[in-house]
Amino acid sequence: MAKQLLLYLSLWGALGTTWCGEATKTFGTSRRGWFGKTVVSSSTVHSSDFNPPESCETSNDDPAKRTLTRLLSWRGGDAEQQTLDEKVHAAMKKLGLEPPPSAAAETTQQPEQQECEGGACPVAPQPPQNAADDGKEVQQPPPPQQSTGIKEDQVVDAANRLAKSMDVDQSLAMAALSATSTTDDNHEQRWFHEEAARGMIQQELDMIGGIPANSAEVQQLHEQEGFDLFLSRRALAFADGNMDDARAILLADQEDEREEEEQQRLQEQEMQQQQQAASTAEGSPKDIFPTVTVDSKIDPTQLGASEAQSDMAAASSAKQPPMPQPAKKSEVVFEASTAQIQELVLESPVPVLLDVYADWCGPCKVLGPALEEMAVKSGGMFRLVKVNSDNERPVSAALEVTALPTVFGIKDGRIVHMFQGMPKSQEDMQNFMMGLMMGENSFKPPLTGDQKKKYEELTGKLVKMAATASFSFSARERLQDRVESQLVKLVEQVGNDASKAEESANIVRSLLGNIIRNPTETKFRTAKLSNAVLQAKIAPYPAARTILKSVGFSISTDSDGNEIITLGGGKKFVNVAPLTVCRDAIDKWIDKSRYEIAKAARRRKDEEDRARLEAEGAFEVEEEEEEED
Repeated sequence: MAKQLLLYLSLWGALGTTWCGEATKTFGTSRRGWFGKTVVSSSTVHSSDFNPPESCETSNDDPAKRTLTRLLSWRGGDAEQQTLDEKVHAAMKKLGLEPPPSAAAETTQQPEQQECEGGACPVAPQPPQNAADDGKEVQQPPPPQQSTGIKEDQVVDAANRLAKSMDVDQSLAMAALSATSTTDDNHEQRWFHEEAARGMIQQELDMIGGIPANSAEVQQLHEQEGFDLFLSRRALAFADGNMDDARAILLADQEDEREEEEQQRLQEQEMQQQQQAASTAEGSPKDIFPTVTVDSKIDPTQLGASEAQSDMAAASSAKQPPMPQPAKKSEVVFEASTAQIQELVLESPVPVLLDVYADWCGPCKVLGPALEEMAVKSGGMFRLVKVNSDNERPVSAALEVTALPTVFGIKDGRIVHMFQGMPKSQEDMQNFMMGLMMGENSFKPPLTGDQKKKYEELTGKLVKMAATASFSFSARERLQDRVESQLVKLVEQVGNDASKAEESANIVRSLLGNIIRNPTETKFRTAKLSNAVLQAKIAPYPAARTILKSVGFSISTDSDGNEIITLGGGKKFVNVAPLTVCRDAIDKWIDKSRYEIAKAARRRKDEEDRARLEAEGAFEVEEEEEEED
């Protein structure tokens, strides 16, 4: 209700003397502050006495997920005695390649006495996530002594380039990039080296070419033991022809695949249970986090500090609802990694304050505890997600953070507003929270067109970054293989007509594309298979249904007996990473099958033309003319 929202906003007012004016009042015993100034001590210390640490640079992000650890243990020695990099480099040396030098962290010294003006500490500009997105030619510097390479947020694009240029599967390119990656001296930043990966792929192809398909070892693994032909040759190449080692590699791959399929099955089962619960429950599904209902009829533009105080005074009356019960801190305050942004922020059931901070930032040490206290006392009306910009640089790069602290208001997976540094007044913070809870039209002054466009761009970057980080390399590879195998089955199910299979695949691609472009729009996540197009192109073919299920769709029946496909299980936001991988796999299959598709289309057109001519009696006329002659 509206009054409960005002009670919540007054929590900031209860901290008013802490933030407004020259007087200070402690949050506890160790932190004091006011808007635009900084105090960090157990006694009164003014902002002029505060000097941040020398370095304002952010450190590197977490290492990329390692997808070839088991495979490299066969090529690089004892896994218990070697690090991943040592095993990678040992494998490369055995393949005749020179390992890339270890990447060193790039640090830039900041002035010793950097000023944090206006309650915000400036940070060095973050490089763009993908220079190619800017549409400008990037000037590459000469090779430095300390190798850098590309970062994790660019590795998918690099894998696509390798796969296309070398005519190999993207999963192989992704694995090679992971295998040839290096870390800095502190093991904090992982760098990927495209040229080194290219050399490893070529060397691997050459090695596989040296294993004849008709050799006794390959026939043993393929014909008698049932392993894939290509994978059998590959395993033998990596095992130097040793059958036991090759068999162990293949069995390990099968075990990984079974685990992935089991995980997918459990996810589908959980999604179906959620859907069944949603269909039987009254109203919307119950969130696991406590929430407070907000009256949508309230006019937030008429709210000021005096009105908030008057509503607080009225709280003692019998008609005033009680203040929300404080929530547990673990339910409303989270420290997030890059891989958790998808779950904790974009898929959050309640609005989110995303606080980007750093340990060395003085204003961050004052603002952070205040936001935590607000989140706890609000009883779950919103959640606070904190991100350390030094440890999670992909997040700060995607959000183009230039100063700390930076706070983003995010609702239903969309950035609605933001501010940098310490809020200037209690009214500014109340206005920010009111707009976050009630809708962007409640901000005073209203958001400009440029602001809305900027927030839309930042939302797109955050969604792309979060999806990539939350979907592991191994899961990506498994999904690609599953989609490709189902497309092969789809061709068989439509009568070995590649052109008809392409039509069905394009319908699936269209369903996925609508959701990828509009991840917050629930209307694109539900479709009836009784629709004429879906009834003809999707419903009759189990392979098409399986592809949709593999990315999270569930199939149910409504009260009229119509089959319905649904994605998301009632969530306001879905992870688009599996959908993107599936769409790209379909595109790749269409491109590889272009000749077969065109051939089938021509054959079908010839048959249709012949049938039309027969129906028009064209062949009967020709026979009569021959008889007259």
